[in-house]
Amino acid sequence: MKNNKIKQKVPPWEKPIFIMIVTIVGGYMNGYTYITRHHILANMHTANMSKLGINIALGQWQGALSYFIPIVACILGAAFSELVKALLVIHKFKGDWRKLALILEAIALFFIGLIPTSFPDIIVTNLVSFFMGYQLCLFRECLGIAFNTTICTGNIRNVGQLLYSALDEKSKDSIRKLIIFTCLTFSFALGAIPGTLISIAISTKAVWVCSFILLTQAVWINIYECSVV
Repeated sequence: MKNNKIKQKVPPWEKPIFIMIVTIVGGYMNGYTYITRHHILANMHTANMSKLGINIALGQWQGALSYFIPIVACILGAAFSELVKALLVIHKFKGDWRKLALILEAIALFFIGLIPTSFPDIIVTNLVSFFMGYQLCLFRECLGIAFNTTICTGNIRNVGQLLYSALDEKSKDSIRKLIIFTCLTFSFALGAIPGTLISIAISTKAVWVCSFILLTQAVWINIYECSVV
């Protein structure tokens, strides 16, 4: 009976609180680049797409390139996450592949924190964009509903759909999901608050907070895996 209960444990990455913490990291990183890199938001790719088209229309090719590069960086980050997953599967990595993926991201963000503000913004912000695209692919849903931890447009849409379901069905489950996904969506903004304040206080090293958070998430996964062995 005891073993059956252990096997029925819910994995951390299926828990809203786990996804919320990862989403807070996404928002934190926007606050980080906004303060340390001259008001640049590393995760605003819907806006980047629009500004890319606007700059092309105006013949401002250098401006267009500045918006095109972070989009490509995000794409490459997403592709890199799939590469990491494939390599870990091929080499029969024990446990969930996202545990090591989180550790890799934590290490990368630690080194980004070592880059001084005198370094060109375009390099740092595109590195952040790369790893936010990478993080985007690690956790793609919560409670069976698609969710993004580094961008918000799709999440806002989900809240609207869940609001309709809650008003239409008036069931405890639909209301519960509405509350959970509203909190998850706004946790991105919540993350931007400490991201801004800590970056003002300690500048580029503020990103190390995210490294620590991601490492604790990896440890959480490891504790879960040890408990179900």
